Amino acid sequence: MKYQRATVTEDRLLELLAVFKKKRIAVLGDVGIDRYTQGIVERISPEAPVPIVFVQSEHLKLGLAANVADNVVALGGNVDITGVIGKDKDAQDLQNLFRDKRMGASLIVDAKRRTILKERIVAETQQVLRIDYESLEPISENTQKRVEAEALKTIKSSDALIIEDYAKGLLNERMISACIRVAKKYAIPVLVDPHVRTPAHWYRGADLLTPNKREAEALSGIRIIDDKTMIGAGHEILRRAEAKSLIITLGREGMAIFKDSKSKPTRIPTFAQEVYDVSGAGDTVISVLALSMASGSKIEEAAFISNIAAGVEVSKRGTATVSPKEIVQAYLAHERG
Repeated sequence: MKYQRATVTEDRLLELLAVFKKKRIAVLGDVGIDRYTQGIVERISPEAPVPIVFVQSEHLKLGLAANVADNVVALGGNVDITGVIGKDKDAQDLQNLFRDKRMGASLIVDAKRRTILKERIVAETQQVLRIDYESLEPISENTQKRVEAEALKTIKSSDALIIEDYAKGLLNERMISACIRVAKKYAIPVLVDPHVRTPAHWYRGADLLTPNKREAEALSGIRIIDDKTMIGAGHEILRRAEAKSLIITLGREGMAIFKDSKSKPTRIPTFAQEVYDVSGAGDTVISVLALSMASGSKIEEAAFISNIAAGVEVSKRGTATVSPKEIVQAYLAHERG
């Protein structure tokens, strides 16, 4: 299948990016913290054949669905995010991060759960180890009612809804269905970043699903080995989820855009020139897609712009955000090159 060049002019790009700051995006999903512990390795431990990392710095960053919200704000948009935290120090740190970013965050406290923390131990430029602190059991009925009430409240005053599924106990079929139903009532587009462990029918009625290749295989039950199987997987996902459209992100192979469950998809190439770290690229993609669709773009235009943004994001180390200025610079460099 041949790649197609999206017809987004510089003027159209600037027009859409300018509208981003007028849009408000509701985000629902598991929230957490990314902690980066940076150091150097000079010797191996005498206790076990593992490196000793001499810590030089530590920093905290918004993670999981909170990173999506961070991306929306970095792109100039406004955000309201709903999630669950524990009653611990990490919860305080997370609240402080949201406060520093001046984001609207409805964080429901559940003392029986711990706040999600992902710690990455990095020696110079090499990640040595990642440690995850999290609760994976489903949230309680009482917590679910509180989360759902807050989420529905934010949806009604938003221009698009992003549902970030990390399968860490927050989301279930009932909550997703209720949010999509209310969004439809107010004609608000719903974008879903799915998870491999969640069945496609949980996302029934979404406007756009954005799985990567592995997630697309899990959602469809089809192993993707070539264009034919990729098309079959895309059509099957759309049928199972009864979704309007689908974008399968394919890493170095770009994206495949499905507008229905029968016609062939549109393929667009990647914009990434250098790839340092792919973590967080999906968060950037869905953030740009949501803001673009809320701003009135066609799905091809939205995918084109998000592809540019993803190319910028993967050139940075760790989970990172992208600014409108960086998107324009990358676009111009691509057009001139």
